[in-house]
Amino acid sequence: MIINPHWFAFPVNALAGLVIIFVGWRAKKLSSITHIVIALALVLAVCLVQGFMPAGYPFTRTWPFVVALVWLLVVLTSALFRKPSLTYFGLWLALFAGVLGAADSYNGQLLVHKDGFSGAPLPFELRLTEFTVDTYPGGEPMDYRAGIELSDKNRTVNKTLRVNHPVSFKGHQLYLSDYGKDRGDGIPYCILMYTRQPWRWLVLSGILLMMAAALKSFFK
Repeated sequence: MIINPHWFAFPVNALAGLVIIFVGWRAKKLSSITHIVIALALVLAVCLVQGFMPAGYPFTRTWPFVVALVWLLVVLTSALFRKPSLTYFGLWLALFAGVLGAADSYNGQLLVHKDGFSGAPLPFELRLTEFTVDTYPGGEPMDYRAGIELSDKNRTVNKTLRVNHPVSFKGHQLYLSDYGKDRGDGIPYCILMYTRQPWRWLVLSGILLMMAAALKSFFK
């Protein structure tokens, strides 16, 4: 029942999106409030089922969860063709990009050394140039910063990473996660978490549209 998201990476997810739009356009009878409530209840039901699953079980990549979300998208598409709504469009866009864009997203961790470049899973290389640790008077780490050299075939740039202050490079977000212990000649490596979410701006746009619709209703 587990779906491999890479099966639906671009352009398959884009084609699936066109199919959803076409079905929603053809099946305008699904635009009633009853169908929308049923679709939302179905999504809520599968989300409740997730609470009974073992920790770490990838329920969001199972067929029941995906089918429920796709059905909600079809119903919302039908409603939008019947009667455009800023709220529905924002919800549709956030779900559409979130569901279809998941296949193009990935994340992981990487050790970045001072001794040489690292970057096997990424389309660029990284090297640790310096690492600074600020400590409290008792010696406990207070803050740490990593100087990173990022290089691809076209350019080389230097960035400074701090905890909760990610940097972006070639569509990837890089987060400073941890670092190696001091060997006497400095910090030998740091650990970065990398993530790629190319559809995230569409998800954010959908959320902003829903907020705009709420404000519009409030000031009527």
